[in-house]
Amino acid sequence: MTDTKNKHIVIGTAGHIDHGKSALITALTGVDPDRLKEEKERGMTTDLGFVFYSEDVTIIDVPGHEKFVRHMVAGASTIDFVIFVVAADDGVMPQTYEHLEILKLLGIKKGVVAITKKDLVEPEMLDIVIEDVKEVLSGSFLQDAPIITVSNTTKDGIEDLRKALDELIAQTEPKTDRGIFRMSIDRRFVIKGFGTVVAGTVLSGKIKTGDTLELLPEKKSVKVRGIEVHNQKVDEVGTGFRAAINLVGAEKDDIDRGDVLAQQGYFEPSEYLNASLYLLKSTGKPLKNFTRLRIHLGTNEIFGRIVLLDKKTLEPGQKAMVQFRLETSAVCDINDNYVIRTYSPQMTIGGGIIIEPKANKAKGFDEKLISHLQRMEVGQPIVVVEEDLLSNFDLPRKPDEVAHDVNLPLSEVQGLLQTLTQSGKITCLDEKRRLYYHESNYKKLKEKIVENLKAYHKDNPTGVGMPPLELLKNISRGLDKILLDRTLTKMTQEKSVRLTTDGKVNLFEHKVVVDKDLDAIIKKIEKVFIDAGYKPPGYNAIIAKNLGPENIVKKAHRYMLDTGVLVNTGEGVVLHQKYVKEAEQKLVDYLKQNSEIRVGQFRDLLGASRKFVLPLLIYFDTRGVTIKRGDVRVLGQKYR
Repeated sequence: MTDTKNKHIVIGTAGHIDHGKSALITALTGVDPDRLKEEKERGMTTDLGFVFYSEDVTIIDVPGHEKFVRHMVAGASTIDFVIFVVAADDGVMPQTYEHLEILKLLGIKKGVVAITKKDLVEPEMLDIVIEDVKEVLSGSFLQDAPIITVSNTTKDGIEDLRKALDELIAQTEPKTDRGIFRMSIDRRFVIKGFGTVVAGTVLSGKIKTGDTLELLPEKKSVKVRGIEVHNQKVDEVGTGFRAAINLVGAEKDDIDRGDVLAQQGYFEPSEYLNASLYLLKSTGKPLKNFTRLRIHLGTNEIFGRIVLLDKKTLEPGQKAMVQFRLETSAVCDINDNYVIRTYSPQMTIGGGIIIEPKANKAKGFDEKLISHLQRMEVGQPIVVVEEDLLSNFDLPRKPDEVAHDVNLPLSEVQGLLQTLTQSGKITCLDEKRRLYYHESNYKKLKEKIVENLKAYHKDNPTGVGMPPLELLKNISRGLDKILLDRTLTKMTQEKSVRLTTDGKVNLFEHKVVVDKDLDAIIKKIEKVFIDAGYKPPGYNAIIAKNLGPENIVKKAHRYMLDTGVLVNTGEGVVLHQKYVKEAEQKLVDYLKQNSEIRVGQFRDLLGASRKFVLPLLIYFDTRGVTIKRGDVRVLGQKYR
C-alpha cells in the first residue's frame, strides 16, 4: 500500500441500482457500507455509506436508484476517483449512463471499472458486457481505465481490483488547497455525552481543536470541540480528509445536509450564482430561459431558475454563461462543480463550474458581464484577484477586502497584488493604507473627469471650476471620495487639470471668458465690497443694488468667488480678499505677541461686529492659521 500520510484519498462508487456496489465494498473491506435499517431490509442503498479502505483512504458508497441521485451527486462531488460498477447479468442500464454523465460534469478525471456478478453469467455473455461497457465509455475519462471482472460472492477478481485501486491511489495527487477552511456537510448526528457531530470531506484549508468556525448559510458561530479521522481522535485535519467534527454552539436540528462549515468572514450565502453551463447532448431538447431546475452543489440540492446570459435558448451539446437565481441561499466557491436536473420528471441535463459564488442580479446579454465571466472562468488566482479589482470601479480595495472577496488567504493575495502591481495592471494609490486600484479603471476614471469638466466649461464659460462633490456625483454616486482626491492630485501633477485655491477643478487649458459687460459688473461689485470693509453686504443685497442685468450680476459674483477676489468665510459672510489677507496678518501679529485671542478681542482688533468676525475665525481655523482651544485661539500650524 502506498504511503498516504500527506494526503487522504476519497474513492466513490457509481452505477445502476442493484449492480452490487455495496457488496463490492464489503468484499474489498469486510465492512457493509449500508448504514440504515431500511437499506438492510430492502437490500438497496438509499443514502451515502462510508467505509475505510485503508488508514488514509475512504470509500463512499453512493445510491444507484434514480430517486436518490441527489445523494449520488453529494457523494461524488468530493471524490478523487471512481469505481464504476456494471453488473454482468444486467449490462449497461439507464443509471449507468446518468452516473457517467454526472461524473463527467463533476470533473472526475480517473477511475477503475468493475464488472460484478461474473459468477452469474457465461464467459461469452461476460465478453459481450465488457464490449458494451467499452463502447459506452469511449471518449470519456474512463476510456482507458482498467476493467476488472469480479464476483462479490466468490471473491474472484477482488485482488486484481485491489491492485488497480492501489495503483490509482499512488498516482493521485493531494487535492488543491485554497487555504481557507471549508467543508460541505453530508452527515449530522448526535453522540451521547458529546453532542452534535457533522461529517464531510474537507474541501480546503485546515482546522484544529478549539477553532471557531461559521455554520452557513445560517451564519451561526460554532466551536470545534473535537475531530476524528478514520475513527481516530486528531488535533487537526486538512484538505482532502474525511472528518467528523464535534461542534459546540449548534444542535443537530439546526443543521441540514448541504450546509457548509467554514472559516469565519469569507464565504457568504448568495441567491445569485454566475456559472458556465454545458447542456448534455442526451437531453434532446433546448433549455429555455428561466426554467425551474434542481441545482446539485456540493452536498446540497437547491431549487432555482436559470437566466441565460449569452443565448436566448441553450441547445443540447452547447455551452453558455448563466446565472442561477436560487429559491434559498447557497454557499460555494469559485471553480466548484455542479449538476443540474429537471424539476419534474427528474433527469440530469447538464452541469458546469461556478464562476462567481457571490453574484449580483444580472440580465441577459450584458457584454461587460459576459466578458468578465469568460476571463474569470480560467479560475487562476491571479486572474480572479485582478478581476475583483477590475469589477470595483467605485472603490479602491485593501488586501484583506480582496482576500474575502475571492476566498483566498491574505498572504497569497498580498503576493498576487504585488505581482499585478509590478506588471503595471494595478496601482497602489496609498502605500500606507494599502489601497489598490485597477489601471483600466484608473484610465476610465480620468477620462470621465475630463469628459465632465469639458461639459461643465461648455455650460459655464465664466465658471472657474467644478466643485469636487458635483464631479463626484456626476461620475458615480458610489465613487469613493479618497479615490477621486488621489486621482485629481495625480492629474494635477500630469497637468491635465488644475485645482483652484478653494478646491474647484478645471481643465488645465481652460480659460474663463470675460467680456466687457461682465467685466464692468465685476468692477462694480468689487467696489461695493471694498467700500464695505468688514461689514460686507449679503448676496440678496448685491442683487437689490441693480448693478446691471440680474443674470450677469450672478455670473460676476460667482466668477469673483471662483477666482478668489471674494472669499466665502461661511455663514453667508463674503469678504473681499483684501480684508481677509489684512485680517489674517493682524491676527498673526497679535498672536505672536499675546499667544492667544478671544472672539471679542479679535472683534475689537478689526472694529467689526461678532456676526462677521466669528465666521472669519472659523475660516482661519480650517486653514491652519489658528487652532481653537476652548474659548480662545492660538497660532496654528501654518505659522509655527
